[in-house]
Amino acid sequence: MKKIVFIPLDERPCTYSYPNMLASMTKNINFVEIPKELMGNYKIPGNLTAMKEFLLKECIDANYAVIALDSILYGGIVPSRLHYETIETLKERLDVLKEIKKINPKIKLYAYHLIMRCPSGSSNSEEPDYYALCGREIYLTGFYDHLSSVAKLNDEQQKVYDESKEFIKKNNYQHYVDDYLARRKINTTMNLYSLDLVKDGIIDFLIIPQDDSAPYGLTAKDQMIVREKISNLNLELKALMYPDADAVGNTLLARTINEINNVKPLVFVRYNSCNNGNIIPNYEDRPVSESIKYQIMAAGGMFTTDYANCDIVLMVNIPLKDMAEAGHLYNSIYYYKTGETDLNYTVGRNLVEYVEHIKYLVSIGKCVAVADIAYANGGDINLFHLLKNEHLLYKVNAYAGWNTAANTLGTCIPLAMINKIYGKSQQWYDFMGLRYLEDLGYMFYVRHKTFDKYRDKFGWNEIDGKKDGTIATCIKNELTSWAKDNLEDDEYKVEIIEHEQPWNRYFETGLIVKTTIKNK
Repeated sequence: MKKIVFIPLDERPCTYSYPNMLASMTKNINFVEIPKELMGNYKIPGNLTAMKEFLLKECIDANYAVIALDSILYGGIVPSRLHYETIETLKERLDVLKEIKKINPKIKLYAYHLIMRCPSGSSNSEEPDYYALCGREIYLTGFYDHLSSVAKLNDEQQKVYDESKEFIKKNNYQHYVDDYLARRKINTTMNLYSLDLVKDGIIDFLIIPQDDSAPYGLTAKDQMIVREKISNLNLELKALMYPDADAVGNTLLARTINEINNVKPLVFVRYNSCNNGNIIPNYEDRPVSESIKYQIMAAGGMFTTDYANCDIVLMVNIPLKDMAEAGHLYNSIYYYKTGETDLNYTVGRNLVEYVEHIKYLVSIGKCVAVADIAYANGGDINLFHLLKNEHLLYKVNAYAGWNTAANTLGTCIPLAMINKIYGKSQQWYDFMGLRYLEDLGYMFYVRHKTFDKYRDKFGWNEIDGKKDGTIATCIKNELTSWAKDNLEDDEYKVEIIEHEQPWNRYFETGLIVKTTIKNK
């Protein structure tokens, strides 16, 4: 029995619970996760002293540790954007990894350390309070400053750039910009220090993901600094950079499990559009085809073009060129009553042939992973209905369709790899039921319906309680109804065991579900 110690990025279900659920599908893993009460709560940092003590205690006899460095440095993903720590203090905190290697030289440390994001809108939901005043302008000035360094701005771009700078100057917001840039500099310095630990053999494998990234801007410029050091230290195969954040814990868990089982799964990728993955998804900075290669490699697999001999076929649901939000599909069905009319999603892809191919792969015994990244922030209900009608929901080996394309891939690929090794356990059925209920029932349907119903009373980022408030109660009732209407038939039934709304907002939900196989 191999022991894996785990510290997630924060306490939300997608970062804290998903890896635990995936680990529960294994048979030869002792997965030890830090107690949830030691993690933070939204903008409140986790208990940094307790995190250090947990690591030093549990890593004594562990084979692997998967660690979100933003947690042990700042107390979580959101506190990493709010702190006023010094570089000296932060380096001292990160040196706990050196202590771990001293007490257990054989342990392998797999870590991830985010490049700080720069959101494009003015909201303080996960940023400093002043970001609600000038966040958009901070983003735009950073974006056009970067773009202007590589290309001449056109008249419209120059106008937006000048207006953003003038807005900051006129409102005396420069001290906010200075504060923001100072924190970015400190965080980037720590990204670079983590690379020193890779070079010194303290960290065995590192992922530096980018949350809400773009081809240009402050995050992209920091990425260039980090990439240069990776190159200078010859760490290209030990320190990977690609878009993601919330799902990297799943990816590194899959890497450890593949290594423990001495396997390197070969993954063939097939798209349902002729673009072959040559689109840049929302909130990301590169074609999804390249992100997929990184995701496969980071999880301990290998991209292959050998269709016949591959271990897993990753079936990618994607539009022809421009990615829409799942809310667009919801509105087209329930408000405009037109259904999807966008050519990117109708004649621009072949969803029918895609599902027929999935059915064929299942019939010949291939391990099939369905990456539902046609829309951002929710699954594709049209795909769901086709899979359901063809009785494929639980015949495929993995499905995901939540948040960013990177989040979906970082869930779908590890799930398929773990299933390939251990087969379909009750834990696997429960997780698949969760994916359909959360990614489609909630993200595509219930959260938009509930928000529309109560939009005059509650904002998107502020509801009346995690469990028992008006919104949480409505969401649970709606999800229960959706599960009965869409996930219950003669073969299966999905029931909600627990529910909450993390961080008191609509953006995500927290569910524990039970999938019952009726004829078992």
